[in-house]
Amino acid sequence: MSFSKEKVKSIPQSAGVYLLKDAKGRSIYIGKAKNLRSRIRSYLNERAGGQKPQIVSLIKEVADVDYFVTRNEREALILESSLIKQKKPRYNIRLKDDKNYLSLRLDPRETFPRLSLTRRVLKDGAIYYGPFASADALKKAKRLIHKIFPLRDCNNEKFKRHAARPCLKYYMGLCLGPCAGKSGEEGYQEVVEQTRMFLKGEKKRIIKLLSDSMKKASSEMRYEDAANYRDQIRLLKKNLDGQMFVTPSIKDKDVVGFYREGRQVEFSILFFRGGSLVDRAYYSFKNAGGEDSEVLEEFLSRFYGGNRFVPKEIVIPICVERAQAIAVWLSQKQGRKVRINVPERGVKVKEVELANRNSLESFQRKYAEELKEIGLLERIKSSLHLARLPAAIECFDISNTQGATAVASMVKFENGAPAKESYKRFKIKNVQGPNDYASMYEVLSRRMARAEQEGWEIPGLILIDGGKGQLNIAQQVLSEIGYLEKVDLASIAKGREEGESDKIYIYGRKNSIMFSKNSEALFLLMRVRDEAHRFAITYHKKLRGKRALISELDGVPGIGVKRKKELIKRFGAISKIRDATVDEIASVPGLNKKLAQVLKRHLSH
Repeated sequence: MSFSKEKVKSIPQSAGVYLLKDAKGRSIYIGKAKNLRSRIRSYLNERAGGQKPQIVSLIKEVADVDYFVTRNEREALILESSLIKQKKPRYNIRLKDDKNYLSLRLDPRETFPRLSLTRRVLKDGAIYYGPFASADALKKAKRLIHKIFPLRDCNNEKFKRHAARPCLKYYMGLCLGPCAGKSGEEGYQEVVEQTRMFLKGEKKRIIKLLSDSMKKASSEMRYEDAANYRDQIRLLKKNLDGQMFVTPSIKDKDVVGFYREGRQVEFSILFFRGGSLVDRAYYSFKNAGGEDSEVLEEFLSRFYGGNRFVPKEIVIPICVERAQAIAVWLSQKQGRKVRINVPERGVKVKEVELANRNSLESFQRKYAEELKEIGLLERIKSSLHLARLPAAIECFDISNTQGATAVASMVKFENGAPAKESYKRFKIKNVQGPNDYASMYEVLSRRMARAEQEGWEIPGLILIDGGKGQLNIAQQVLSEIGYLEKVDLASIAKGREEGESDKIYIYGRKNSIMFSKNSEALFLLMRVRDEAHRFAITYHKKLRGKRALISELDGVPGIGVKRKKELIKRFGAISKIRDATVDEIASVPGLNKKLAQVLKRHLSH
């Protein structure tokens, strides 16, 4: 670390966020601290850093430090999250699927409440059950609830359409049929209340209520109702006995597991809802900097940021310095108390052990797969006589129709697996007509011009979809900008004869390199090429569809550029506009009922 102790002395002893930077001024690690000076000084302490290899490797790259002062730890937490999203530092953990998980939603205040799916958990008085990391687990839970508590799951439009006759789900016993008057509001609300108790985990109370209702119906000789109550009780008891893991508490909570080897970290999260384990999720990070407690603290901040569902309790395996600050921050976001605990005894210790075992098992499974892929990459390196292991492979493909709407794709594979967050798409700007060579020259030139930018680091191998001609174009680009010795280059062409295997060409060799038909190394290169082709074709079809849509809308009186864009954004295809009602079209920003009628008439000709 080249920044001096004198500089550290000038840093204030207050809460804030610090940015560790490399020699090029790029932020490589961002952290928060209760005392900025003390925290940054710790990086200068050789004894503290020397004990952890991941800290030592981080320190070697640090050339400068910057910081922001905040009024308290909560502000530091929010600022740190914002800066990490903006600057994407290499040694901070970043969640690839930043979306919220799906949850079930039930609003008891509606006249005939329905079970629906949502990714947003709002403070709107509704009941939410989840989240579910797995769509299959969610569908299973939803099917179970409808079997026991036959609430509607249709939208309001469909509900109105079936006023005369209920849909098939009524006849299958999965809905009470309130749309067609098969169930009154009072009877329906009774089932809603039972569902509410189920989602809240009050399952034993539901069984008692159903048992009392069954006895009452039987005494009043309403035998069909009594049989329905009996079936509900049986289903409930059957599924209560089949829970994966049940705890005495009925609180919603998440249990976080943790496993680490060097910079590689694996998290598992067990989702407990109403005392039952309903789902789990895994997150892997390969370049985590900082101590274990810092990495865990950072994960909690990232995972529960935004609008993600936050349970009343989060159970973690080790102490983190700012657990209380994170809990206060989450409590203020949720409008209710959120606790973060490290258990010392009892059931919660077993839950953490279960989460940690899941983290270890997931790490070992992924690591075994990675070792297999590395062996495959070693065979590719040897077969193609590459200078370096192709841990990262980028593949380029051109797609056009007679030169119209020419586009290119760039896909990236890391350790044999798609790195979809690094995929790129290009519109060909400077080439007229169908010219794949010129298009490839333009795209590679544009891509390599960004080689020094963060997120655009050059791979070990650039793979071109095509034969020797495309390979020569790629070689020309790399030679012109001085990268020919810094990256390996190859192309892949389909066999010309039926049954002939694909051919691989490398720069500097006249003939193609032969692989056996069943070669796993060849299959991997083919998979990379096919993914680049798929990605290019998908983008090309999308642009063609937009052009077709825009051309169809040309000449419609009153529909200009802005209104076309809004129609494209809302419907995406002419067929969907044709099928839409006048009111649906009129609801598009910038349109009205009169324009919608004009558009419908134009499209009907």
